[in-house]
Parts: sequence; C-alpha cells; structure tokens
Amino acid sequence: MAIRVTCDTCGKVLLAKDEHAGKKAKCPDCGNILVVPAQEILDAEVDDQYDFKAGSNEDEGDAADVRLPCPACGEEIKKDAKKCRFCGEILDPTLKRRSGSNRDSSSRRRGGSQPTADLGKRFLGSLADGFVGFVFLIPGFGLVIAGGGEEGIDQESPVALAGCLLCAVGLLALFGLQLYLLATRSQSIGKYLVKTQIYDYETDAPASFVKCFVMRVLVNGLIGAVPCIGPIYNLADICFIFGEEHRCLHDQIAGTYVVDIS
Repeated sequence: MAIRVTCDTCGKVLLAKDEHAGKKAKCPDCGNILVVPAQEILDAEVDDQYDFKAGSNEDEGDAADVRLPCPACGEEIKKDAKKCRFCGEILDPTLKRRSGSNRDSSSRRRGGSQPTADLGKRFLGSLADGFVGFVFLIPGFGLVIAGGGEEGIDQESPVALAGCLLCAVGLLALFGLQLYLLATRSQSIGKYLVKTQIYDYETDAPASFVKCFVMRVLVNGLIGAVPCIGPIYNLADICFIFGEEHRCLHDQIAGTYVVDIS
C-alpha cells in the first residue's frame, strides 16, 4: 500500500509509505515541507516513487529553512521573509502599504515602490567609487615612485616597470569587480558600500546589465568625450541630480534611477 503526495509548490506527485501517514517530509525537487495524508491508493500514476525520510509531527523547524527566490532580484531568501535582505524588496503586503504611505513624495519616484537615494548617498557612492579605484592603484604607484632616482622616475628601472605592470593589473581587477557587481547586483562598488542600487524606471526592479553598464557607463562616457559638447553634457549631467527624483542625465538616457536599499 502507498500514499500519494502532491507538492503544493512545484506540483510534483510522489509516493510515500503508508507508515508515514500524518508525518512531515521534504519534497525532493523543491524542498517544500509536505504533510503525508492518510489516504491509501493502489497503482497510482505518479511522477516518481520516492521513499520519504519523514520526521515526526514535532519536527516544525524544517519549514523555517525553506528558501525561495526573491521576485525582484532572484536571490535565495527564507520562504516567510517579509523583506529581501539583498535588494530591500518588501514582500509582505501589509508592510508594503505601510511603508508606501509613510514615504515623503520627494523621496520616491512617481508610481514607484522604492525610495530614491538622496543627494548625500549619491555623492558618497561616487566618492567611494573614486576612493576604491585609488586604492587599487596605490601599490603600483608606490613601486613607480620607488623606482625613481634623483632626476625623477627612471622608466627603465625594473622597479618602475613592475609598478606600471601592477597598475595595469589593478585597473583590470577593478574593472572586473565593477562589471561583476553591475551584472549580478545592479550596483557599483561604491553603491554596494553605501547600500544603494540601480533600478529600472519602467519595471521598478533592479536594472539589467545593459542599462547599468552599456547605457549608464559606455554611452555616457562616449558623449562626455565629444570635444566641445562633452564638457557641457557633463555639467548638465550633474545638474539633473537636483531634480525632484534625483535622476542624473545619464539616468534619463538609460531609463534608470538609484534607490536606497538600507
């Protein structure tokens, strides 16, 4: 005799031994906690036959370990979590309504559920990005200076050459880390440190890599490098941050805005 068990999360149909009736077990596919019903069947059409290692009725702790992907960022979080610890998405409808009603209209985008980062955090994020870049180059610069003599830096000195190589390695490491954070978390190093994140203005979710890097960094940099036009664009880009939604000109072009996830 066997008991048919249907997982209410993934829909998989399984068989359990009849002595497991009334006990709890985990679905082998999704990890959902199942309660084996007291219903005997014969010759059931099932997806798989699985010998449940069912626990006792007192085993209530397993349910707290079940994790599901966050609907906003995709990171694994607890099933009963009320807020994602990675992106700050509020999952509990009650908390979301309460949070939305308490926000000042000047600190959120129109129609959005996430508060925009204030000017202080935007400035600290940019400052942190610059400081981190400097840290990555310090070892190389140190060797370059150490390889100099009384007449200045000797470009043929082995120490100076090693310093130049170390600077190049530092730049590559910095670039790789920035790309990784933009692709996986919609954040630069500075934004990660000050707990801000780049969001898509239309979907109100973490922005894609194309918007975070291609549109915000590459396109913005190319426009800023155009002779004569570039300096004017760079000035306008900064001035746009003082608007109601704190969106720079590159945010307008990329269709993004920066949120506070702290």
